[in-house]
Amino acid sequence: MTEIQKFTKITLILYALGGFVFAFLYLVIPDIYIYGLTEWPFDDPVYFRFFGGTLLVLGLFALLSYFKKEWEEIKILFELSLTWLIMVLIINSLELALLSLPAMAFTNTILNTIIVIIFIVLGIYCCMKQRG
Repeated sequence: MTEIQKFTKITLILYALGGFVFAFLYLVIPDIYIYGLTEWPFDDPVYFRFFGGTLLVLGLFALLSYFKKEWEEIKILFELSLTWLIMVLIINSLELALLSLPAMAFTNTILNTIIVIIFIVLGIYCCMKQRG
Protein backbone atom coordinates (compact mmCIF):
# COMPACT_ATOMS: atom_id res chain seq x y z
CA MET A 1 0.00 0.00 0.00
CA THR A 2 1.22 3.47 -0.90
CA GLU A 3 0.80 6.38 1.46
CA ILE A 4 -0.89 9.49 0.07
CA GLN A 5 1.77 12.14 -0.51
CA LYS A 6 1.51 15.62 0.98
CA PHE A 7 1.19 17.31 -2.43
CA THR A 8 -1.71 15.00 -3.30
CA LYS A 9 -3.40 15.94 -0.02
CA ILE A 10 -2.98 19.64 -0.88
CA THR A 11 -4.49 18.96 -4.30
CA LEU A 12 -7.44 17.21 -2.66
CA ILE A 13 -8.05 20.27 -0.46
CA LEU A 14 -7.92 22.50 -3.55
CA TYR A 15 -10.38 20.17 -5.32
CA ALA A 16 -12.71 20.31 -2.29
CA LEU A 17 -12.50 24.11 -2.03
CA GLY A 18 -13.08 24.54 -5.75
CA GLY A 19 -15.97 22.10 -5.64
CA PHE A 20 -17.62 23.86 -2.69
CA VAL A 21 -17.16 27.39 -4.04
CA PHE A 22 -18.52 26.56 -7.48
CA ALA A 23 -21.25 24.34 -5.99
CA PHE A 24 -22.42 27.38 -4.04
CA LEU A 25 -22.37 29.55 -7.16
CA TYR A 26 -24.19 27.03 -9.36
CA LEU A 27 -26.47 25.39 -6.79
CA VAL A 28 -27.40 28.11 -4.30
CA ILE A 29 -27.17 31.40 -6.22
CA PRO A 30 -27.34 30.56 -9.94
CA ASP A 31 -29.73 33.44 -10.62
CA ILE A 32 -27.24 35.95 -9.25
CA TYR A 33 -24.07 34.29 -10.57
CA ILE A 34 -25.18 32.96 -13.95
CA TYR A 35 -27.80 35.41 -15.09
CA GLY A 36 -26.78 38.49 -13.11
CA LEU A 37 -22.98 38.54 -13.04
CA THR A 38 -22.08 36.58 -16.15
CA GLU A 39 -25.11 37.63 -18.22
CA TRP A 40 -25.62 34.09 -19.51
CA PRO A 41 -27.87 34.35 -22.60
CA PHE A 42 -29.65 30.98 -22.32
CA ASP A 43 -32.28 30.28 -19.67
CA ASP A 44 -32.09 26.80 -18.15
CA PRO A 45 -32.93 26.73 -14.44
CA VAL A 46 -32.24 23.00 -14.00
CA TYR A 47 -28.85 22.48 -15.68
CA PHE A 48 -26.87 24.83 -13.43
CA ARG A 49 -28.30 23.23 -10.29
CA PHE A 50 -27.41 19.74 -11.57
CA PHE A 51 -23.91 20.97 -12.30
CA GLY A 52 -23.69 22.52 -8.83
CA GLY A 53 -24.91 19.27 -7.25
CA THR A 54 -22.23 17.33 -9.10
CA LEU A 55 -19.60 19.79 -7.89
CA LEU A 56 -20.86 19.44 -4.32
CA VAL A 57 -20.59 15.64 -4.47
CA LEU A 58 -17.09 15.79 -5.96
CA GLY A 59 -16.04 18.37 -3.36
CA LEU A 60 -17.37 16.19 -0.53
CA PHE A 61 -15.55 13.13 -1.81
CA ALA A 62 -12.33 15.11 -2.25
CA LEU A 63 -12.65 16.24 1.37
CA LEU A 64 -13.34 12.70 2.58
CA SER A 65 -10.38 11.45 0.52
CA TYR A 66 -8.13 13.94 2.26
CA PHE A 67 -8.60 12.00 5.51
CA LYS A 68 -7.71 8.61 4.02
CA LYS A 69 -4.22 7.19 4.55
CA GLU A 70 -3.57 5.03 1.50
CA TRP A 71 -3.48 6.00 -2.19
CA GLU A 72 -5.23 2.79 -3.18
CA GLU A 73 -8.28 3.86 -1.13
CA ILE A 74 -8.77 7.03 -3.19
CA LYS A 75 -7.18 6.18 -6.53
CA ILE A 76 -10.44 5.39 -8.37
CA LEU A 77 -12.16 8.51 -7.06
CA PHE A 78 -9.13 10.66 -7.90
CA GLU A 79 -9.07 9.29 -11.45
CA LEU A 80 -12.83 9.83 -11.76
CA SER A 81 -12.41 13.45 -10.68
CA LEU A 82 -9.58 13.91 -13.15
CA THR A 83 -11.65 12.39 -15.95
CA TRP A 84 -14.56 14.66 -15.02
CA LEU A 85 -12.26 17.69 -15.22
CA ILE A 86 -11.04 16.64 -18.66
CA MET A 87 -14.66 16.32 -19.82
CA VAL A 88 -15.44 19.81 -18.47
CA LEU A 89 -12.41 21.14 -20.35
CA ILE A 90 -13.72 19.63 -23.59
CA ILE A 91 -17.22 21.02 -23.00
CA ASN A 92 -15.87 24.47 -22.10
CA SER A 93 -13.75 24.47 -25.25
CA LEU A 94 -16.79 23.58 -27.37
CA GLU A 95 -18.80 26.25 -25.59
CA LEU A 96 -16.19 28.88 -26.43
CA ALA A 97 -15.92 27.70 -30.04
CA LEU A 98 -19.58 27.19 -30.88
CA LEU A 99 -21.68 29.59 -28.82
CA SER A 100 -22.06 33.28 -29.33
CA LEU A 101 -21.68 34.57 -25.78
CA PRO A 102 -21.76 38.05 -24.25
CA ALA A 103 -18.40 39.38 -23.10
CA MET A 104 -18.95 38.56 -19.41
CA ALA A 105 -20.10 34.98 -20.09
CA PHE A 106 -17.16 34.48 -22.46
CA THR A 107 -14.70 35.84 -19.88
CA ASN A 108 -16.25 33.71 -17.14
CA THR A 109 -15.90 30.57 -19.27
CA ILE A 110 -12.26 31.39 -20.00
CA LEU A 111 -11.51 31.89 -16.30
CA ASN A 112 -13.28 28.66 -15.41
CA THR A 113 -11.35 26.86 -18.15
CA ILE A 114 -8.05 28.16 -16.77
CA ILE A 115 -8.99 26.88 -13.29
CA VAL A 116 -9.94 23.50 -14.77
CA ILE A 117 -6.61 23.29 -16.67
CA ILE A 118 -4.69 24.05 -13.46
CA PHE A 119 -6.64 21.34 -11.61
CA ILE A 120 -5.98 18.86 -14.44
CA VAL A 121 -2.25 19.57 -14.39
CA LEU A 122 -2.17 19.17 -10.60
CA GLY A 123 -4.14 15.93 -10.84
CA ILE A 124 -1.92 14.41 -13.54
CA TYR A 125 1.19 15.43 -11.60
CA CYS A 126 -0.20 13.81 -8.43
CA CYS A 127 -1.05 10.59 -10.27
CA MET A 128 2.45 10.41 -11.73
CA LYS A 129 4.10 11.13 -8.36
CA GLN A 130 1.92 8.60 -6.55
CA ARG A 131 2.69 5.95 -9.13
CA GLY A 132 6.37 6.07 -8.53
